[in-house]
Amino acid sequence: MSHSSKIIYALLLTSAMLCGCSQREDLEVIDSNESVPQENASVVFRIKTNTSTPSLITRSVEDSYSHEPGTETEYQVNNARVYLYDAPTKLFVKSVLLKNLKLVSEDVPNNIVYETEHVLVPQGTYDIFVMANTDIQISKTNEADFLASIDSITYLKGRVYTEDISKGIVMTNRASDNTNVLIEKGSDDADNVVNITLERVLARIDVARSNQTYALTDKNSQQYATITLDGYYIVNLPKYYYPYRHVAVLTSMNVPAWSLPENYSNVSDVNGYVIDPYFFKKTIDATSFKNGDSYYEYFLGNLAEGNNISWTTFKPAASDGTPQYNTIYSPENCMFAPAQKNGYSTGVVFRAKVDPYNSVYTLSNGSLVLLTDKTKYPEVIYYFNYKFYDTPEALAAAIGVGSISGVNLDLYKAKKFEKTNDGYRCYYNYWIRHLDNNKSNVMGVMEFAIVRNNLYKILVTNVSGLGYEEIPTDPDTPDEGETYLKVVLNVKPWIIRDLHIVL
Repeated sequence: MSHSSKIIYALLLTSAMLCGCSQREDLEVIDSNESVPQENASVVFRIKTNTSTPSLITRSVEDSYSHEPGTETEYQVNNARVYLYDAPTKLFVKSVLLKNLKLVSEDVPNNIVYETEHVLVPQGTYDIFVMANTDIQISKTNEADFLASIDSITYLKGRVYTEDISKGIVMTNRASDNTNVLIEKGSDDADNVVNITLERVLARIDVARSNQTYALTDKNSQQYATITLDGYYIVNLPKYYYPYRHVAVLTSMNVPAWSLPENYSNVSDVNGYVIDPYFFKKTIDATSFKNGDSYYEYFLGNLAEGNNISWTTFKPAASDGTPQYNTIYSPENCMFAPAQKNGYSTGVVFRAKVDPYNSVYTLSNGSLVLLTDKTKYPEVIYYFNYKFYDTPEALAAAIGVGSISGVNLDLYKAKKFEKTNDGYRCYYNYWIRHLDNNKSNVMGVMEFAIVRNNLYKILVTNVSGLGYEEIPTDPDTPDEGETYLKVVLNVKPWIIRDLHIVL
């Protein structure tokens, strides 16, 4: 008997449509290819959650320094469908729906193991694919078409919250990890064991702030403003995804020739990319991408004014001051290094209130004097060199020009803020970083991206200056006789990307 044992990563997420198959009681074998001899073998699926951390030498595209098992709803497996393709011909043989998962180990979350009943499978050599926590069935007669399938239904909202994953996150195995698996009958009819590790098809994004307010100080450490972070908005969340991961090594902006196993395995540390369904539509000219078919939810290019946005409020800190994260999930979003721009990348827009701190000046009798009466603060306030000014004339005097009419204020790093019903507003953008190449102003491969089964923990630790007067929306701004088959499914923990940022 051949014993094939391999491991793959796992990830969970679901929508309301995923509940149907988990409610049936018996195993179901469907879509048999009648051209294949149907001498059946028994299959047992074993689903194991493995939260051990591998030894890491360097931080790579594929991994990070730390892992987290996640919540029970994030690592649970309610049902799984196995697809068997004949390895020599790449033709479909059988699809098996696994249900009635029996929990055989309860060391949660370090070692949680499920088992199913036996399923009959013909002897042969197979490419084996598994998809969990979904009622969706991929019906393709050949393996290439199967792997090229796109799911544009399950996560159509783009933004998925914790309450939406109560029935599990969709998970799949890495396609190349279970190819050419020999299933044959042993003399003692013992089970064949095929180890399969699943990975969640979604990424998780956590957002928090270390404090609610941050003091801005000048070069002499004198405070001139207070910044209050009171909301955020995540942009460019994709709705479509490949159920089975796609990768490629790319040295030019051309579509590669897709084949197994080269393009369905691990990500190469050199010029290695994860490929999403719209990857090759994300050209260097991000302005030309109009999101016409609504691939992105909350598309940056559609943002007009901040007051038209439903801002997400931050969770309050714990009683000991520990920041509490807000969580959403999203399909992966990747692009060529030169196309890592605001028009494509998934990012966070932070909203803040600006409170001048004894730093507003008015022009009186030709001199700039401190305006101490806050009730006289105007509807529009101007900023230059750590001070604020109540009129264009006062700003002009501070800059040293006769008038600011026709003057490019950016040259002087001057800003203008308009008052809303709750104060002066400014905005900060942060583009989610997958891998830091530690080279300022040099764009790295997969530097800005979100990838399945990765957890991006975004914590604002400080604010170093005033933000944008309006939300910046320039898209081109850079970022197979009979035998027994037993399958073990391992759910790998989240790969954490800690992103501590200063706005």
